[in-house]
Amino acid sequence: MKKTTLISMIIFFGALWGILEATLGAVLHLVPIPFLAGSIMFPIAAVILLKAYPLVLSKTAMLAIGLIAAMIKAINFLTPMNQWGIINPIIAIILESLIVVGLVGYLTKAQIQHRLLAFITASLAWRLAFLGWYGLQFITTGFLADQLTSMSVFLSFTVLQGLLSGLLAFGLYETLNLMPKPRIKRLAYQPLIASIALLIAFALSYLL
Repeated sequence: MKKTTLISMIIFFGALWGILEATLGAVLHLVPIPFLAGSIMFPIAAVILLKAYPLVLSKTAMLAIGLIAAMIKAINFLTPMNQWGIINPIIAIILESLIVVGLVGYLTKAQIQHRLLAFITASLAWRLAFLGWYGLQFITTGFLADQLTSMSVFLSFTVLQGLLSGLLAFGLYETLNLMPKPRIKRLAYQPLIASIALLIAFALSYLL
């Protein structure tokens, strides 16, 4: 694969993730249901990475897709937003990428029961890792995240919502596998389209 083609695909899928974070993610954060955004955005992020994997054929490239999405979110440092309201989603994006890449071999296994278990494991794992980040943040800054305020909230975030999010990710992935394959590969191969998608992602992230 040509280096320019690989870069184009990384940018395209990273921009796609960034666009969905800036639009759907922003809408979900307005819904008065605790932690709803993370429960839905993780399945979307996981599916983007897994659909990109057969094209980029590289775990490093998958991580780069996540870094592109994180970089798009970082454009908000140019806005009056609270810095932790920007840093925490960036950390979440990076952790999601690391967990999905680490489990990609299980998430794409032929046996459906293995895939189901892997999706649930990935959903629980990134949440535990993110709570570890919140613990570090509390130690260094004194900020106590809602997820750490009580055992019931902690268990709801990690176990209950983690299971539901994992099942949603599994269902979304399996559903897309049954549908006709979109021509996304042709789009991702084109540097111009990837560049336009990246610019759109930056603009939406900044404006929304």
